[in-house]
Amino acid sequence: MAESKVFLVFNTAYFGDVLLCNTLCQNIKLIYPDSKVVMVVDKPFYEVAKYQKDVDDVVIFDKKGEQKDFKGIVKFVLEFPYKKPYCSFVTYTNIRNSIISKLIGSKKVVCLPKNSPIEPVQKRSLGLLSRITDKPLKNLPIRYVVSDELPAKLGLDPTKKYIGLCTLSKRKEKDMPIETAIGLIKKLNNTEYEVIYFGAGSAAEDYAASLEQAECRFVNLVNKTTIYEMACVLKKCKALISIDTGTMHLGCALDVPLVSVFYEDKMIYYWAPDDRIYNVKLVKENQSADNIYTKLMELIDSEQ
Repeated sequence: MAESKVFLVFNTAYFGDVLLCNTLCQNIKLIYPDSKVVMVVDKPFYEVAKYQKDVDDVVIFDKKGEQKDFKGIVKFVLEFPYKKPYCSFVTYTNIRNSIISKLIGSKKVVCLPKNSPIEPVQKRSLGLLSRITDKPLKNLPIRYVVSDELPAKLGLDPTKKYIGLCTLSKRKEKDMPIETAIGLIKKLNNTEYEVIYFGAGSAAEDYAASLEQAECRFVNLVNKTTIYEMACVLKKCKALISIDTGTMHLGCALDVPLVSVFYEDKMIYYWAPDDRIYNVKLVKENQSADNIYTKLMELIDSEQ
């Protein structure tokens, strides 16, 4: 029996970037059903890769820790468990990952061409596969596989109807103004739905504190879950409202109805979920609490 082909998918960027590689992973499995798909990701996003559909294994590249210097990279290459893979895909411009792909003996190394067309991130990653096959590629939704059970430690009631809310990113330009979030939560507080607020870091803690001071009622999960646990909670939500950040893409990967709020026009083309394959309402203008709430209700009604 012939040895199965090993495909490496390198993405040592951030939460959303890692998730958007999943369409590539699924298409590899469709074209090479006996293959092994291995993702190489930065340490904080191990769980983002581990539970993706059609990902068989994950290797951590700790770029701010053990592998931050030359000696760490050499050690990583020497200890890498998949020597001489059939193909390594470097899913965004990264010289380090390209060099590592060659040092571990990849038979093929596929990187973004220098004059690659400007494309949405999900489509751009998938397009790398066309460099080694003539078979048609499918625009599949990204998928993340989790348990149907809510994490017991969070004390959530599985009989309640929850709406997820994520308002902060790593860039202030993309964030939802606190006044908008207050208005939105207060509207939802007058419905049958309970709000779950997702976030990480001290800025999210401060934001949640401001919401509480404004007498908003919500379940505060800031810094209280792993990525996997957050996904389990998100899966139980009736819908998610999110700005342009990794949580938005996780909602897509879980097939959760999504209201996606963008504050930067230039980011929409690259990062906005494709409404042909996701149940999403895009808010790119008039990002008021009233308009977001209206889009949310339209989304929920379409699911019933």
